[in-house]
Amino acid sequence: MAFNNTILSLLIFPDADLRQGSSGQKVEYARERVLGLVQEIEDAREQVAVPAPALSELLVTDGVDVQDVLTTLRGSPFIRIESFDERAAVELAMRLREARKAGDQREGLPITKSAMKFDRQIVAISLVCGARVLYSDDDGVAKFAAACGLAVKRVTDLPVPASQQALQFATEGTEPPPNGRPD
Repeated sequence: MAFNNTILSLLIFPDADLRQGSSGQKVEYARERVLGLVQEIEDAREQVAVPAPALSELLVTDGVDVQDVLTTLRGSPFIRIESFDERAAVELAMRLREARKAGDQREGLPITKSAMKFDRQIVAISLVCGARVLYSDDDGVAKFAAACGLAVKRVTDLPVPASQQALQFATEGTEPPPNGRPD
């Protein structure tokens, strides 16, 4: 599995929130959902690839202490920062060739060519690292990843942790749904 910038931001910045859609509606319990995912990963002793371009998107954020973030990520037993290396370059080149032949490099997305390549680097790195799932809320990354056979999960696909559900439903005076996902 691999994480894109959104997941990293919610993991690293306690005050981060996530807004989706054209209305910019806030995703409820976004950080708690990510922390729940991280707990599952740690419990299963799995590892997550963090493509270097996704890391750079995180580090460009105003006020970020780059060394502190790197120390945190490097100190995690479940995170591997993965570079855009020769294998990823070949993977990306083959995918870009296919897109050119199809006549729509941007796949209908309103993004610049450089942004498109950056997003595709994230996907190529994820693929060569053996990820089967890419956690991302970026539409361009998600579309390309899905076309390449990666499962894509957004923060809203993650369950709200039971502790948050209990708080939410206790204040509402209702029972949580059996599937663990509030409607």
